Amino acid sequence: MRRRLSADTWALPPARLLEHADGAWAVFEATCDWPVPWTSPPGEAIKDLERLLVFAQALAETLEELHRHRLAWLPFDPVEIERDGAGRMRITNLDLRVFPFGQCPEDLRTKAAFAAPEIARFHAAEVGPRTDVYHLALCCWYWLARMLPDGIPGAGLDAFYHELPPLRIYAPTVPEGIETVLRQGLAVVAGQRFTSPSGLVEALREAVHRSRIRRRWTGSIRWEIGQHTRAGRTKEALQKANEDQILVREQPSPPRALVAVADGISTCDVGSGQTASLIATVALDKAFDARARGADFAVKITDLCRHGTQTLLDWAMEKGYAEQLSQGRDLMGTTLTAGWLEGRELQLANLGDSRAYLVDGPLVEQLTVDGDLGSHLLGQRTPPEQLRELGLMAKALRECIGGCTVTPQGKVEVLDDSCIPKITRWPLLPGDIVVLCTDGLVEDGAFLDEAALGELVQAHRKMPAQELAELLVEAADALQRLPTPLEPEGFGDNISCVVIKILDA
Repeated sequence: MRRRLSADTWALPPARLLEHADGAWAVFEATCDWPVPWTSPPGEAIKDLERLLVFAQALAETLEELHRHRLAWLPFDPVEIERDGAGRMRITNLDLRVFPFGQCPEDLRTKAAFAAPEIARFHAAEVGPRTDVYHLALCCWYWLARMLPDGIPGAGLDAFYHELPPLRIYAPTVPEGIETVLRQGLAVVAGQRFTSPSGLVEALREAVHRSRIRRRWTGSIRWEIGQHTRAGRTKEALQKANEDQILVREQPSPPRALVAVADGISTCDVGSGQTASLIATVALDKAFDARARGADFAVKITDLCRHGTQTLLDWAMEKGYAEQLSQGRDLMGTTLTAGWLEGRELQLANLGDSRAYLVDGPLVEQLTVDGDLGSHLLGQRTPPEQLRELGLMAKALRECIGGCTVTPQGKVEVLDDSCIPKITRWPLLPGDIVVLCTDGLVEDGAFLDEAALGELVQAHRKMPAQELAELLVEAADALQRLPTPLEPEGFGDNISCVVIKILDA
């Protein structure tokens, strides 16, 4: 308590120790002015981020005032903040005890959803300013995911090794660049984070500024599109077909472009993934004729995905597969990631685990949310540690064009909620490169990961779009494993990508 009193700082409420014969009273000032700005309903994206910045800046100043006394906020909890008479934030649960850098007491009590990795694992040597960088980044992440004040559901961060899910699962329209900054602040290794809370806030401010420029820029753009698809060396060695399909169609006056990648599901019992992806892309091509405009995209693509699923089911019924389907056999299906370019905006529609990435200088960020079981469960607030128990089942597709269900009455019909695409809109700037791809191109731990994709694009950004598409596919193909006696099926997949280079008009 005397150590706490010796820290003469506005970051903590003023306190006095009143001693008498039987002990002492500890007396603290309280304003009962608790800031809870995250409770405001969401509005326009940039304005929401500006409100977050105001809060993050004030909290960073408080944390750095604490750090000047070589103290860290180990029992971090955003509800334990109040405003003092000058409007500054101060911490209210560091009353009888404070925590110096380099210490992590074993009897420390924290909320499992808020404790930095070094605290959860009692790595005292790592406790310092970067610990509170993690706490501040986590608070911002929870704000955007609408998880404050309780934090992520479940047993806490350490239950899933502090590997937070993609923020877009909870906030699919959060502006580009924001999650990249927060991910650095949330690095499990303390040395990989920003050195101070103000460093995190400054990087976040720059990302918000870049996003604001994107939405206010009034210039014109043009684009260059490249595409490439191949079966992949593993599938070729097994003499298996390429079940991916690519669609690229451009229209002049005014300039517009429709692009798509589709990855046929190879594990179906009725039909084939190759047939499903072909039917889907042909239907997509027919649905958007020369008169199509961006204002029609969301409605048209949603109708097409529903109609495409019904078409696949009708095909199977006409071919005599009704009995197999009624017994629960799997109907053919395909993923679909489609984009519509018009003006300086890209609209994306996504079903399944084919993806779209934005590469903006050193930034590489996934713009789509995977339509698999794991992402769906996380979006329903399932604790992340429960997904680990599902293993590979978490990667099973929940959304696609195709598939069906059997009603209690034995009728085979389309499962509506599994074929409704997620629609998002993204402003573009000259210098951007957008990559649409199937999972044969990008899959962490298997083919290219997000960082490798970004490095390749950045290193070869002056290449024509067509050559860049071929280079990316070649790089992923080189990571496949050919069949061997020990691995008869090898390890690989079909690979497809569309590269869109955004240029100044």
